[in-house]
Amino acid sequence: MTSRRFRLIRHHDVSGVSGTGPVAEGVQFTDGAVALRWYGDYPTTTVWDGIESVVAIHGHGGATEIEWLDPEQAPDPELKLPPRETLPPRPWPDLHSAPEPQDPDPLHHEPDRGSYGGAPPSGWSLYRVFR
Repeated sequence: MTSRRFRLIRHHDVSGVSGTGPVAEGVQFTDGAVALRWYGDYPTTTVWDGIESVVAIHGHGGATEIEWLDPEQAPDPELKLPPRETLPPRPWPDLHSAPEPQDPDPLHHEPDRGSYGGAPPSGWSLYRVFR
């Protein structure tokens, strides 16, 4: 199996943002992961764990469908990838374990540091502030 291209076709614009017709294009990689690129005034690229996640979030109960541009292919016998369902789950909260700040925007609202300056609060790591 190789990467497989698709488009999202929106029949009804539930959000009122993207319009109808082709609204995004994407590719499903050999391991099942998906990269999705949105059309429009503010193009955005997102990455998903699988096509099922894309449909669950953006399908809106059938208002948007996947149009495959490439035929489905058989698995590549030379490629030894573990099936996605055997990989351990990685829930989003565990991906970034840095503590959340108390003030949602401390770099811009600390009265004693001016509007845009100073060091981050002592409880913050540099990873959290400058990533």
